[in-house]
Amino acid sequence: MGMYEVAAFHDADPMLVAENNLTESQREIDRLRGRQLGWLKMVIRQRGIVRDGYRSLVDWTASRLDIPHTVARDLAYLARRLDDDTIDLMKRGHLPFDRTVSTQRLVQAGGRSADVAASADLDLAGVAKLATKFRKLSRGYERKAFERQYVNLKVSEDGAAWHLSGRLTATDGQIVRKALDRRADRIPSMAFPSDVDSDLSPGQKQAIGLATMAQDDLDQHLTPGDPTGREPVIMLVKDQALADESGNTRGVELFNGPRVGPQTVELVECEGRTEPVTLQDGQVAETGRPHRQVPRRLRRAVLARDRKCVIDSCQSSYRLQTHHVIPRRDGGANTAANLATLCWYHHHIAVHRRGHRIDPDTPPHRRRLLPPPTWTGYRHPTNVEYFSPFQQQQRAYQEYLDRYQPQLPDPGG
Repeated sequence: MGMYEVAAFHDADPMLVAENNLTESQREIDRLRGRQLGWLKMVIRQRGIVRDGYRSLVDWTASRLDIPHTVARDLAYLARRLDDDTIDLMKRGHLPFDRTVSTQRLVQAGGRSADVAASADLDLAGVAKLATKFRKLSRGYERKAFERQYVNLKVSEDGAAWHLSGRLTATDGQIVRKALDRRADRIPSMAFPSDVDSDLSPGQKQAIGLATMAQDDLDQHLTPGDPTGREPVIMLVKDQALADESGNTRGVELFNGPRVGPQTVELVECEGRTEPVTLQDGQVAETGRPHRQVPRRLRRAVLARDRKCVIDSCQSSYRLQTHHVIPRRDGGANTAANLATLCWYHHHIAVHRRGHRIDPDTPPHRRRLLPPPTWTGYRHPTNVEYFSPFQQQQRAYQEYLDRYQPQLPDPGG
């Protein structure tokens, strides 16, 4: 019997048999989704996405399961919203996965208990449409709020940070908040490894989003992924003696800006050109020429070669930057083979802010990140094989032949 031939089910209606089997298969899929949610819960609690350097649980799930981001997004959404008891019900087949996603989105949008109950009589598209009914913008006292709105930005007393405060109207605030949330939606929920059991707050995400929006406005003539984009020129002002003896932990500041430490110094030196000014006893001792860690022609060639972020499962082409796979301080060469293209998040946050390193043993266009040194007890997986989509297809076909061993027709007829 051929692979797709209709099987004989005695006197039963073949269509009914097919429907029953499809339904039971879907129940099994829902049960397996429940098991996946249980494991994703553990990944969240163990802060696995931070350890592996991923932007979000969605990217981590898509990479590890090799599934579309749309499916990974639903898995991550339920893993964060459902408690262990509800996930257990799904494991036992009492809750369908896709309908649970739609119901949770309806509840999140503000649906009442009666609306949630009535949604059981709707298909999934109807439930999604019902959820839009509750998504609305609130209005306040517009005139009074407009007259009192302001934005204030000033340097802190110790000169180490900027303070931002202000007031907006209800509608303007909603617009700004939505814009910041949309810009920051790629920032992971988990905080830095040193902040145990701590999440990035919405305010922290919005701060990152605001900074990137401001940078885009300064570079508004550029397009995402443009390999000819200009490099920033940032002036570092150093009290040389104090900076040298403290390892750049003291005596370093940005021109007309706050004080910075060694982590920021490395970030500035990596992202563009630096123009050092050396101070001794409060006097200018030396002014250095603008310096690039990566020559501009080499940087443009690497960006043109990769076109997008090369971290496994990352689909971003936002503010692409080059980074050394093996750092220069560890003997890495300043060559195209030792340079990788990273998006703003993986370069600015994962590598320079959280201390991840590019795994040099991973393929050039499926790079993975090694956890920072603060993650104790981590063992990097060995004997990991990476296959292209064509190789995966060939392996799957060979496994099918080995398992079923079909009787091939005689070539002689």
